[in-house]
Amino acid sequence: MLKKYSLLLIILLSSCADDTNNSEQKSDGLGSPNQNNDLKFLAQDFREQIHMPHENIKVAVGYGLANSILVMGNSESLVVDTMGGIETASRVITDLNIPSDKPVTTLAYTHFHADHTLGAQAFVDQFSIENVISHETTVAEIRDFFGIKRDLISKRSLKMFGSILQEKDKTSSNGIGIKLETGIDTPGYIKPTITFSDFYSYDLDGLEIQFFHAPGETDDQLFVWIPKYKALMPGDNIYKAFPNIYTIRGTTYRSFKSWYTSLEKMMALEPEILIPSHGTPINGKEEILRVLSNYRDAIKYVHDQMMRNLNSGSSPLEAARKIKLPENLAQDPHLFELYGTIEWSARNLFNGYFGWFDGNPTNLYPFTKEEYGEKLLRLIPEKQLISELDKALAEEDSQWALYISDLLIDSGKGNELILAKKAEALKNLGDSAYNPNAVSFYRSTYAELTNSTSDKTFITADSQIEPNLLEQLDVLMFLETMAIRLDPSKVAGIADTKYVKFTDLDEVWKLRLENSVFTYEQVSSMVEHDIEMSSLTFKSLVTGTINPITGILLTNNNAKGPNKRGFLELLSNFQE
Repeated sequence: MLKKYSLLLIILLSSCADDTNNSEQKSDGLGSPNQNNDLKFLAQDFREQIHMPHENIKVAVGYGLANSILVMGNSESLVVDTMGGIETASRVITDLNIPSDKPVTTLAYTHFHADHTLGAQAFVDQFSIENVISHETTVAEIRDFFGIKRDLISKRSLKMFGSILQEKDKTSSNGIGIKLETGIDTPGYIKPTITFSDFYSYDLDGLEIQFFHAPGETDDQLFVWIPKYKALMPGDNIYKAFPNIYTIRGTTYRSFKSWYTSLEKMMALEPEILIPSHGTPINGKEEILRVLSNYRDAIKYVHDQMMRNLNSGSSPLEAARKIKLPENLAQDPHLFELYGTIEWSARNLFNGYFGWFDGNPTNLYPFTKEEYGEKLLRLIPEKQLISELDKALAEEDSQWALYISDLLIDSGKGNELILAKKAEALKNLGDSAYNPNAVSFYRSTYAELTNSTSDKTFITADSQIEPNLLEQLDVLMFLETMAIRLDPSKVAGIADTKYVKFTDLDEVWKLRLENSVFTYEQVSSMVEHDIEMSSLTFKSLVTGTINPITGILLTNNNAKGPNKRGFLELLSNFQE
């Protein structure tokens, strides 16, 4: 059987405030949950409700992690962001009570994240959707996020959002929402049909809707502007929490400069209605400009002070920990560290500008953690380390306890007792953390170590992926994923090239395996090919839903050509 790629997991996971709490606690990302109610207060914003900030605009808040926004024209409607799954989107469609004389004809994605894109199929099922609008890089972002990046990001997303936790261990909010339908609902992504580079103007039955590229939380981020209503939909470039300029589930560099510049573009429009993709709408130009300005100032402050500290000689970690927002910003509920944090963001600034090397030559060719642990244990007796670990736990110095337990584990001394002590430290940190992402990550790792994860599973066999979803994912994503699965030790010395025609696309692709590298390129459609099949058949083949022998070799129902056997032999190199 061919390598299965766990595509459902890819798709499914990809992947807020009380002034009584002091800013020191928020900046550290730690604090007793019993001493602050910020997250609980924020959760009230995510109550399931249909808001109507304008007579022709409805916003579904609280149904899932993100919002879905309905803009009604004279005889048709447009929806900005489609929720994170078909079932939730279907409920939203019902509760939006969309007028029958104003059916939805157009969808728009503010960016590629799953909670904004995976409910699109529900709208396609109930309406005659003519167009899906996104930035021109959204498809590539989806390809990378759900393809070559998915293994790490999906595992870390499960932890960051607490998806593997039992209900009693979950936080009251994820910082930007209280329900995570992605991973529970059926995914229903639909490919964009209209894309643009910098600006696009769309005519919704006489109502002009403008789309601006606005990189920030993602590089493909856009914001939507309706001049007639002075209504702004900023996507995920603002929400009621400190911006997630680095997300612990893993991300490409999120540019501070791009983010605050995009906010300045929004401010210049002087909006009177602000409709974020997470949280509740805001009406009133003065308040909106205050919120946008403070958000911009906070991002720029962290950027500027991080660079100032680095240029003064501080290490990346030292530089990040020196940064505290000015009091007026620190007390703004839109900047409480209930999604992103100052420290995580600042540390990522160094990575984005300077890369992994911190300037210390010791780290040019560092020891692995196992090598380092073994060498340290030659200097420090194991019993002494265990004694220090017990002391750290007794004194509630949980971070130190993690360092010691990791040292013992990395050096091969990680028995059940040490793992239990590490789990205790993780639980303590999870119980005291302020940031919900940190809480969930600590608690999820604790749950893994103690076998107390939820019995829910979001992973289904690849054979159960619906064909209409496979159709929306491009062939290149599957080829790129195959390439990173290749074990060079198993294909050393093999040189093989085959040509496949995808009949529905009228494309011929050259697939080459040589030097233990798998390459692929589209070539002239006139090139003779070894096999031809639909792109859906190819995707089904590599995900294991079509058997290569009975479904390809022994029948011409799914594929035909003079060298089907040779093509399958090439693919056999990607077996587990």
